[in-house]
Amino acid sequence: MTFMESIIDKTIKRNIRLYKMIRKFYDKVKFEKNAPKDKEYFKKRIRKIKPSAEKFLDISSKPDKNIILVTIDCLRNTHLSYNGYQRETTPFLDSLKGYKASLIATSPWTYPAVASLLTGFYPHNHGAILDGYDRKFDLSKLKPLKGNILTLSEILALFGYATYFNSGIDLAMLSVRRRFHEQKLNSLTDAEVILNDLKDWIGKQKDNFFAHIHLKDLHEPITPPQKFYNYFGKVKKLYKIEYWGDFQKPENQKGREFEEFKENKILLYDNTLRYVDYTLEQFYAFLEDQGLTDNTILIITADHGEEFWDHAEVEAKYFYDIRGYAGIGHGHSVFNELIQVPLIMTGPGVPRREEKDRLVSGVDIVPTLLELLDIQHSILFDGTSIFNASKRRMILTENTIHGHEKKALIFRKLKFIYSKDDGVAWIFNLKNDPKEQKPIVDEELSEIFMKNLEKLTSPKLLYWGVQ
Repeated sequence: MTFMESIIDKTIKRNIRLYKMIRKFYDKVKFEKNAPKDKEYFKKRIRKIKPSAEKFLDISSKPDKNIILVTIDCLRNTHLSYNGYQRETTPFLDSLKGYKASLIATSPWTYPAVASLLTGFYPHNHGAILDGYDRKFDLSKLKPLKGNILTLSEILALFGYATYFNSGIDLAMLSVRRRFHEQKLNSLTDAEVILNDLKDWIGKQKDNFFAHIHLKDLHEPITPPQKFYNYFGKVKKLYKIEYWGDFQKPENQKGREFEEFKENKILLYDNTLRYVDYTLEQFYAFLEDQGLTDNTILIITADHGEEFWDHAEVEAKYFYDIRGYAGIGHGHSVFNELIQVPLIMTGPGVPRREEKDRLVSGVDIVPTLLELLDIQHSILFDGTSIFNASKRRMILTENTIHGHEKKALIFRKLKFIYSKDDGVAWIFNLKNDPKEQKPIVDEELSEIFMKNLEKLTSPKLLYWGVQ
């Protein structure tokens, strides 16, 4: 951890307003001043990769649809009201016509998960991961996205698209840094600010565009605008309610004070989700006013979910966490509250149907969009078009942080969780046990899953010569 990062870490525990100010200064010094160089690097990279890209991309075609990808950090699938949640958290998303399914994130934290969404490859293939045996998060230990992996923005830039990325979380931007024409980092900024900037950018575009925005509102510290802070009920001003209070460790996760904190923490999260839904409704109204909905594909999903002590006891007992934490946040486990997120798609060519029980993968986004744009290619993605994907395939999640590596492999209603160094090889029947409370230990079935896991995580030979 750098000196600056150490100051930020200490400040976060004392004053959120000051912390936000420091973060904005940090963004400006570390990223904004380099934005012109990053933009120039992107242009040079596009020119450099074009000759080799033409070998596996039919660049002669001319797609005519815009793409907007919205990722909402820490969005739990079960907290959307169209999935039957007790509060009406997402009335706009509920009403949006298009395709809806459940997406399995390729990783339970932002850095590798966003890279998968934008490349179509699992973390072990795209390379943007945190490596190591006994993991503790450290920015300096992040591995970069491999140079021979193309992002969706680079592919579309080859077709003349303008590309834009704006994020409220640094890790989302860092995983694909210098892979867009225009890239902005606005740490801890409300959704309205980021979406308004996107509106301004769209208003300046004369050709087709691809925009990706990453909203941080559900990520700690959770600080929605005042008019939404108490939307579903008054949130008590408990100590560090914007974070996790003093309830990160198992020994404190009991008693009346803990239950009160948990109830208010979830209430604050739901109030904030209602705010995010409102901002997306306003943004969609803008697209309608500009006449863009007929030629724009909009995708709304998440990088990963969030845990509210769902598996705290199990994690404390069976899984090592270098921090001594259990049951809070994300990145540390592969239970469904962290990896199952919503997928909503709407726009030209997108079928109107809901398949809430169907699982697709984060690596499917890029190949699906290329199909919708009718772009012919021979790229061997890890993912496939959602609309043609076999329901019998296996879906992978990997690259956890805060302790030992944990992986999950899902095949239909069976889920395999494996952590070699924690001594865990569990199977869950998601149909009978959707909350993953009853692990099954079956050596024969685990062996079958292990063979498939080894096969799926074998490095892929990327045959094109892009560097």
